[in-house]
Amino acid sequence: MFKETLEKANLIERIYWLICLRWFVTGGLFITTYVVSSVFDVVTWVAPLYIIGIILGISNAGFLYYRKVLQTKNYAFVQKHAGIQIMLDLFLFTCLIYFAGGVENPFIIYFLFQAIIAGILLEKKYSYLQALFTITLLALLISLEYYSVIPHQHLKIFSDFALSGEQWHWHSDEYMMGIFFALASTIFISVYFVTSIMDKLRKSRDDVLFEIKSTVENMSEGVVFIDSNDKVTMCNKTIEKTWGKNRNIIGKSIKDTNIAPYVGVPVSDIIKKFRKGIETSQHQEIKTDNGYLYNTYCAVYDNNGKYWGTVLTSHDITERKKLERQLLHAESLATIGEMSAKVAHEIKNPLSSISLNAELLYDEINSNGYKKESEDMILSIMEEVDRLTEISDEYLQFARFPILEPKPTSINDILIELTKFLREEITHRGIVLREDYADNVPELPLDKNQIKRAFLNILKNSFDAMSKNGKLEISTRFRGNCVEIAISDTGSGICKKEILKIFDPFYSTKDNGTGLGLALTQKTIEEHGGEISCKSIEGVCTKTIVSFPFKTTKVKIDD
Repeated sequence: MFKETLEKANLIERIYWLICLRWFVTGGLFITTYVVSSVFDVVTWVAPLYIIGIILGISNAGFLYYRKVLQTKNYAFVQKHAGIQIMLDLFLFTCLIYFAGGVENPFIIYFLFQAIIAGILLEKKYSYLQALFTITLLALLISLEYYSVIPHQHLKIFSDFALSGEQWHWHSDEYMMGIFFALASTIFISVYFVTSIMDKLRKSRDDVLFEIKSTVENMSEGVVFIDSNDKVTMCNKTIEKTWGKNRNIIGKSIKDTNIAPYVGVPVSDIIKKFRKGIETSQHQEIKTDNGYLYNTYCAVYDNNGKYWGTVLTSHDITERKKLERQLLHAESLATIGEMSAKVAHEIKNPLSSISLNAELLYDEINSNGYKKESEDMILSIMEEVDRLTEISDEYLQFARFPILEPKPTSINDILIELTKFLREEITHRGIVLREDYADNVPELPLDKNQIKRAFLNILKNSFDAMSKNGKLEISTRFRGNCVEIAISDTGSGICKKEILKIFDPFYSTKDNGTGLGLALTQKTIEEHGGEISCKSIEGVCTKTIVSFPFKTTKVKIDD
């Protein structure tokens, strides 16, 4: 299939060369006809010549327009189309010679060039058929002229020529037979030499293709070639193992449901960029039913910079993903150890406070009876207990991240719910809220509760960073293949040194902060396949950007 695609591309390129050459011939025909009729007065009956030129131009325009259709056809069809073009050229050339002197015309030798063109463009058997067709037309030309079936004009330069006082007789049997056999033998000999040379060139090309195919076939990575019509024309044996598919995928479109999950859902967008020359390579990690694939896409262009196809290499990284998960698990265990020490430290102070206040409360109640001070101490105990509970919950959530339950969810609806929930606090703080939600934002597979908690944490941080009468902006938009959420505040900002650490576990700039809020937020967003980043100008503003890929959003679920 790949060889056929290459041969088809080369043949279409040669057909285009033939079309360009035909434009020069058409122009030359009109110029020559005008010169020999008006300047030299060699030909007087020029109407048929102009009509042939017009037919040749119109047919050539049709061939040029139809050239785009050939891209979608198979090699055999393109061969037949090339043969039809050559046959039409031969027929029009025969008519042209006939109405411009016949065998008297020295350009009759151009029958030979038509046969050579056929030998270059077509396979050997078709080249000989074209040669036979050429000989048939030549015989028809000579017969029509010999028997004067159709009106025929002589070239004046020869009609005025006399030999030994008698008019030269162009209709002699010996001359006609000599012309026919000379041209016929020359045409067949030329076709033989041309096809022999082309066979050697094709064999050399096939040898190179065999070396390339052998190399590709034995590569450890799966290789697929996608032609300019988005169809698979070649794949190696590794693909059968990597994708679990037989080679019957050859000839199928990349949009076919059997192979689309393996070539990647947005591959059409990638190829569009390749066609426009915006990019020449791209990478993508794909989650399939059987594991993970890492695909690399590289555009292929010809010498003129025209897009020819895409080479896709696909590597099974399922085992690597398992090792990564094991490594993350080991890192989580190390984090838990660090977290345990932090928990012990954080719990110690609240417990001491609880114990002390409990003793004081006991003494106060027993010695003096109920007093206002007793109520204050009870409230203090409750606050410390709540704080202790909050810390414990955050630590437990970070250590044992819940299994996500994604469902199609509108991110706009989540943000609107949060702003309604926080409306009282926003009003109390005097914050000016500006919301801008794009209408074209699609639904995403999200765990609503986890995502809501993540964005609530971001908004809380923004509130804490702003003084009275601050400004908060929330916006969403959908561009490319990503849903992007931006949250901006006019708070105190974050210095460059601290912004690099804000997502690190246990890092906090607050006196009573656990340092797990933004770490949990980042983990939640990444588990949904998204990304979070933060930009800040110290003393001016902070902007948090969250993006989720559309279509390729992958949610990690424990095995």
